[in-house]
Amino acid sequence: MRSLTLPLGFCLAVYAQPDRYPPAQQFPRFLLYTLDGKPFTDAELAPAERGRIVIFFDPYCDHCQKQAELLKAGLSQLRGIQIIWVSTETAEAIRNFQEKYFSGVPNSYFLRDRDFKFDNFFGYSVAPTIYVYDKSGKLRHIHREEVPVATLLKGL
Repeated sequence: MRSLTLPLGFCLAVYAQPDRYPPAQQFPRFLLYTLDGKPFTDAELAPAERGRIVIFFDPYCDHCQKQAELLKAGLSQLRGIQIIWVSTETAEAIRNFQEKYFSGVPNSYFLRDRDFKFDNFFGYSVAPTIYVYDKSGKLRHIHREEVPVATLLKGL
């Protein structure tokens, strides 16, 4: 019996395909779900006073938890900025993360990507990926690791 061995790089390139999902240069239209399972679209967001930060996360990810701690510590600097957390995990896991890090924080949304469409809306993402949009909806930054609040606010 003969086996086929492929280089790891080839396998990752076929699997990830970041070029297939380019980042949305303008804040996109989307359909995600609340933690209660109700559809939630971009039209339901209030107008952004200063901008929006969209975080694709996994509640069990250490880097995502560190990012949540950084944001919570810098909440006073984030006034007028919407923070939209999106995960493919269960509603229960997302809710536990929300309660631990962002319970009662205004302008924050926790949404579930139950259909695995986030990449189609925002662009290729791994946990964590942070998209920063200014108040006009223009993409300013993408980060794929935890970053301080001051870095997120550059250009807003």
